[in-house]
Amino acid sequence: MLGIGGGIITSKLLFAVMLVTAMLLTGIAGVSAANVGHTETKLNNSHIVSEKVNYNIIDIKGTNKSNIKQNKSDKAVKYIKKTVKNKQIKTPNKNTVKQKVHKKHWIHSKNLTKTSELYAAAGETKNIKNSSSKAAVKSAVTSKNFTVSQINSASARVNKYIENKHRLPKYVTIGTSQVKMPAFLKLLTADIIQLNNGKTTPIKLKNVKTPSKTTESFKSGKINKSGYLGLAKRVDTFINKNGVAPKQTTSNLGKMNYKSLIYTFSKIPAFYKTHKRLPGHVAVKKWSTSGTTGVSTVKIPASLKKYVKATKNCQVNNARIKSLSKQITRGKKTQKAKAVAIFNWVRNKIGYKFYYNTRKGAVGTLNARSGNCVDTAHLLIALERAAGIPARYIHGKAKFRSGKRYGHVWAGVYVNGKWYKADATSSRNSFGVIKNWSRAVIKGKYASLPF
Repeated sequence: MLGIGGGIITSKLLFAVMLVTAMLLTGIAGVSAANVGHTETKLNNSHIVSEKVNYNIIDIKGTNKSNIKQNKSDKAVKYIKKTVKNKQIKTPNKNTVKQKVHKKHWIHSKNLTKTSELYAAAGETKNIKNSSSKAAVKSAVTSKNFTVSQINSASARVNKYIENKHRLPKYVTIGTSQVKMPAFLKLLTADIIQLNNGKTTPIKLKNVKTPSKTTESFKSGKINKSGYLGLAKRVDTFINKNGVAPKQTTSNLGKMNYKSLIYTFSKIPAFYKTHKRLPGHVAVKKWSTSGTTGVSTVKIPASLKKYVKATKNCQVNNARIKSLSKQITRGKKTQKAKAVAIFNWVRNKIGYKFYYNTRKGAVGTLNARSGNCVDTAHLLIALERAAGIPARYIHGKAKFRSGKRYGHVWAGVYVNGKWYKADATSSRNSFGVIKNWSRAVIKGKYASLPF
């Protein structure tokens, strides 16, 4: 009897174990292992941001299913991989599913509407990174506002830079931010409009793209107050609508590209900064690289105009000279970069031959690919002038490294308010630096060499 009774007890115990097991399996019908080391959140610009987060998956009944291999058909469990699109977390079902994060914060997946909330719940907000500057998740971008006073001060600095360098800066620092020029144009127009309306509300920095190819065709002159206010409003509206600076905008003086608009508009807040009022008009003049030709139209002082003209042996208007000058300076954004590129080309491509005075001129030297100091100077100066850069001849008696003194001719090139020495007859020389002779007694400086 004891043996039989023991058998009955064993059978009942086995039945109870099987029953409990069946109940457990019914409650946990299947998900993949859920205790993971990281999650992947896919942003709507297709960049992946990974963060270390330890999740424990809890079903609706409160059962922890983290370490159990289950079937993907279990709709009561939240999948670990989440796709973020339009800033919404998508789940396999519409039920409320709880997740427990390693920092012991409880979050409901249906309430996670921002990428930042996902990371904040994990205590990882400061570690959000995205390698693309085009990230579309706004919560990862900090908005910046600048006061009217800050923009006025920045305008004065930009205007001074342009006046001195004859080009736009890459950016202007406002507070702790480096603001690129297209975005600065938006700040300028908004600032001018607010100054006219007597408002001092901080202005928000916006992301503004650079236009592709820009062209312009206008004459120097003045734009009165109503004219520049209307111009500022049109530019401001265009940027707000398109997110890019305009290629060109029509004024009473003609069509101005975005660079000329920045130069012109920068004068207005700069004036306000000093005089506490808007000017009655703003002066407009050409200064930047025009159109798509790459030929510089930097304003040249009247006293230097003779140094950009063609002469008998300095054939600035020759088709080959113009074409070569354009080719050498293509892609160079500053006057100095262009001047240096031309000097380097002549120094590296033209061989030296000894003879006296002019024999070939600029075109002949280009054809022969050799010349003495005089003809080398003819070619160098012709190419510089063809690029719109003032250049002159310098004649002197120089003491060379050998210790001997010879009559010698080299070029002087004018860039950003300064004359640079340019002797392309020796590979040891660089733009502004002469090493093949030490000193010289100057005999004359010429726009056109007389010998």
